[in-house]
Amino acid sequence: MNQRVHQRGVSPKGWVTFGIPSNGAVDKWQSKDVTDGAFLSFGDSDGFDGISTAGFTGNVVSFETDRLEKLAETCGFHLEHDNPDAHKLRSKAGLASMAQLEHLVSGLLTSADAQWSEETEETLMLEALSILTDNEAHFDRSQAASRRRAVDRAMDLMAANLEDPVSIEEICKESGASWRTLDRAFKEQFGLGPKSYYVRLRLSRVREDLLTGSFDGTINDAANRRGFWHMGQFARDYRRFFRELPSETRGL
Repeated sequence: MNQRVHQRGVSPKGWVTFGIPSNGAVDKWQSKDVTDGAFLSFGDSDGFDGISTAGFTGNVVSFETDRLEKLAETCGFHLEHDNPDAHKLRSKAGLASMAQLEHLVSGLLTSADAQWSEETEETLMLEALSILTDNEAHFDRSQAASRRRAVDRAMDLMAANLEDPVSIEEICKESGASWRTLDRAFKEQFGLGPKSYYVRLRLSRVREDLLTGSFDGTINDAANRRGFWHMGQFARDYRRFFRELPSETRGL
């Protein structure tokens, strides 16, 4: 938007929508002054009112309200009723989630081979929930021993489901840990979060099949066997982790 704009409207019923400013700023949201980089909530069937500066750009993402609330409950995010508001980020983790959400949404909108999936939706919702609960009341205060137990249970579940990957929602449920606790525990032990760990574990199994020649199918078959169905994303992830393409691993 190349000039100051006053925006008013009503959120779609049954869907909760969030705004992710990328350039410029929103001066006011619901008649309140807004700080740079705030995460904007449009609510669920509520009226919203905002004023943006010249040069403002951004994206919005919407989730079914019931689905978001179910994920929040299972993964230990304690949400209040989400009325239209501008959420101020208070931690480095919150800022990182905001940047990651913006990156993921922009990728979905601009990449020619981007594909929507339940896994993608879950990833976006987890980042949004992390932003919405970025306050002292929700910071993880778990004990080291409980985090180790959660990691062990999560790893067992992942190892048992390499061919038909389970969701992070299911991992939180079975490990008995909140998403924040699980994320902190994996980063302490491995330097990466549980989703990245799970993807790398499955990629490692594909690599093992390609290196040993124990699998006679195609590279696509080897990837599908471990739950990778989007070949473009699989190849990018594989190269990022192993510094070579699957075809190079197999020697093609």
